[in-house]
Amino acid sequence: MTIRTRSLKASLASDLEAGAARNISRRRRKQSGNQLVELALVILPTFALLTMFFDLAFALFSWSTLQNAVREGCRYAITFQTSGSLGQDASIEAQVANFSMGLVSSTSSLIQVNYFTQAAPTTAIAAPNGNVPGNIVQVSVQGYPLTWLVPLTGLCCGTGSYRSTSPASISVYSEDVLGGYPAGVSSVTR
Repeated sequence: MTIRTRSLKASLASDLEAGAARNISRRRRKQSGNQLVELALVILPTFALLTMFFDLAFALFSWSTLQNAVREGCRYAITFQTSGSLGQDASIEAQVANFSMGLVSSTSSLIQVNYFTQAAPTTAIAAPNGNVPGNIVQVSVQGYPLTWLVPLTGLCCGTGSYRSTSPASISVYSEDVLGGYPAGVSSVTR
C-alpha cells in the first residue's frame, strides 16, 4: 500500500503543478493585456509632454532669433547705410531677413520700419520723410505665426479639424535715435 500511496501523492502533486501552470499561463495572458493598456495610458501623455517641450523650445528660439534680427536691423538703420540700389527701408528689411535665419524674408509684410520725431514719439512719420538725423527709427517684426509640432488645437474643441492658422504669434521691436549722415551725404532715400 505504501507504493500505491506514493504514486497517488505523486499524481496529485503532478496534477497540482499542471493546474498551477495553467493558472500562471492564464494570469500572464490577462497581465499582458493590462500591460498594453498601461503602456497606452503612459505613452500618450509622455508623447504630449515631449512635443510640448519641443514646441516651447522652438517658440523661444523663434522669439530670440527675431529679436536679434530686429536689433541688428536697428543698428544698421542708425548709420544710414544702404545696400546697392535699395532705399534705406528696403536695406533695413534685407538686413533683418539676413539675421532672421530664414524665419522671415525681406519681401515679407511682417517686417516694418517706422520713423518718429522725438517731440511726438507715438506718431509715425509718413514716407518719404522721417529718416533724418535725430529722429527715432523703429524696426519690428509683427505677427510672426508660431507653428506647432503637433497642431491638435482644433480637435479638442469639437470642430473635428486642425486650425489653419496658429493661435499664437510673436511681435518684437527695437528702436533707437538715428545718428548723423555719413561723410559727404546730405540725405538718404527712404
